Amino acid sequence: MTSKVKDLISRSPVTIEKGTSTLDAVKTMASLNMGSVIITDHGNVVGIITERDIIRALAKGLSINEPVEKLGTVGNLITVTEEDSIYVAAEKMSKHNIRHLIVLDTEGKFKGVISMRDMIRESHVLKALSSISEEEFVGSD
Repeated sequence: MTSKVKDLISRSPVTIEKGTSTLDAVKTMASLNMGSVIITDHGNVVGIITERDIIRALAKGLSINEPVEKLGTVGNLITVTEEDSIYVAAEKMSKHNIRHLIVLDTEGKFKGVISMRDMIRESHVLKALSSISEEEFVGSD
């Protein structure tokens, strides 16, 4: 049996409204021990800000007081549906060199986020991923 993305959603999604300072997002992420927060605009998902986004922005000399939408990823989001297999999620993470995926339901509504950590936490997922043939999945380093 192939595991579905919905089986990997381990937490309720955490959102932060567009216009919020990145510092507030960092505080939220730290207090909840999370690597990402979803950016919303009046309740609609518009982006994501991750640890990696914050590190890259700081390396460029941007201020942590900038709004989350300036340092995070807004628009052209990489998503999976809750019914997609873990193979689809793994392939998208590898192809786009990302560690978090926004999960939508079959109607396109936001359901949650899965991370690479969620995938490796589950032993059955690791077993399933290890059985993928080279033709089915070509990963990166």
